[in-house]
Amino acid sequence: MVNKPLTPPSGAVHSPQEWAVTAPLAQLRAKGVRCLLSCGRTADYVAVPLADGSTIRLTGTTRPDENGTVDDVSVNHPVRAHESWRAELDHAAGSTLVYDSEGRQMTFAEDTKALVAAILQYHRQRGGEFGDQQPPVPAEGESGEEAAPDDLPFLSPLADLADLYGRFEDGYGPDDIRAVFGRIHAEGGPYLVCVWDYADEYGFGGDSQFYAEDADGRLFEVQPDIHRWLSGWQETPGAVDTWVCAPVSEPTEFPVSDDFHNYARTDRTGD
Repeated sequence: MVNKPLTPPSGAVHSPQEWAVTAPLAQLRAKGVRCLLSCGRTADYVAVPLADGSTIRLTGTTRPDENGTVDDVSVNHPVRAHESWRAELDHAAGSTLVYDSEGRQMTFAEDTKALVAAILQYHRQRGGEFGDQQPPVPAEGESGEEAAPDDLPFLSPLADLADLYGRFEDGYGPDDIRAVFGRIHAEGGPYLVCVWDYADEYGFGGDSQFYAEDADGRLFEVQPDIHRWLSGWQETPGAVDTWVCAPVSEPTEFPVSDDFHNYARTDRTGD
């Protein structure tokens, strides 16, 4: 779908399908574990609240870049840049290390599996918060420790997204789209995109329309309730699993994208 990438003014971004945090979030939520991103616009860490008042804080590190710089306080990095996971238990007396793979030679899948197993152990020992979910019961013959399947449904409670109500009340731009749609997807919602009329040297502009996009790049109509909710016109957008509607019948080849959540129908970057 993408023919010409447009680098956003705020710097390089990556598709959430490639975010390292997507895998542990999916596996933990498949076990009924409540996971919260640390804040609205960016996610410096993932918090797993426990019933005793303590919280497991999950962060990741990236491999050093050409300048030797390592980002050790973020979950916003792509799988290809991942180096290690770290999880700590924050409690009244301080903090306790739950998991740290720094310096260990592990594949991403091995690292994530070990991380999830460590968090689940503490979750069982100290009592976890399940919110409106109940811990799933393993089928006969299953240990319950297997990795979550790739086609998980959208498991995130809408309450985790409640603070997005009215976020677009004063309008929105490409940066707002990246922040809000990225948050929705990271919390277990569909991968939403915004298609603009054009993109020029200043970025995306003109009229815009929201869609959902699947892993194969196909676009789908979405409920107008999403726009009304983000604009502050209605308090809730309905159940997350009702957001995505029929496939888009019109052509969906767009000449410009930021490789994240914004597309443009017309390329004016060379004008």
